[in-house]
Amino acid sequence: MLDPKEKYVSLVTYRKSGEPVATPVWFADLGGSFGVITDNNVGKVKRIRNNPRVTITPCDMGGKLQPDAKPLHATARIVSGEDATRVRKAIRHKYPLTYRMLALMWIAQVAIEKIKRVPQDPEVAIVFTLD
Repeated sequence: MLDPKEKYVSLVTYRKSGEPVATPVWFADLGGSFGVITDNNVGKVKRIRNNPRVTITPCDMGGKLQPDAKPLHATARIVSGEDATRVRKAIRHKYPLTYRMLALMWIAQVAIEKIKRVPQDPEVAIVFTLD
């Protein structure tokens, strides 16, 4: 069982070769599933699109697994639209101060990309359900 009060989890996704890739992430309880905010064009999204099987383990901000933490198997999916907005709001509620600081950086990044006319990817998020 994953304690929703944990601050970070190591989200392990798998390359086509089967090689695991661990990424420490924020997560929020969505009531029966959990959500992670992310950019659309990152490796973990590509790997989940290829293989929805993931492993979740509580960790610290740097990805160091907690002592005696047992990996939990889950199935992940990429969501967009209202589902991605729901995840973002849940993350904002769980991490209010840190989220606001990062939101300022995201706003600046989007503004710069608009000036440079970089096409904007739709908002996406990862939702995982424990097996």
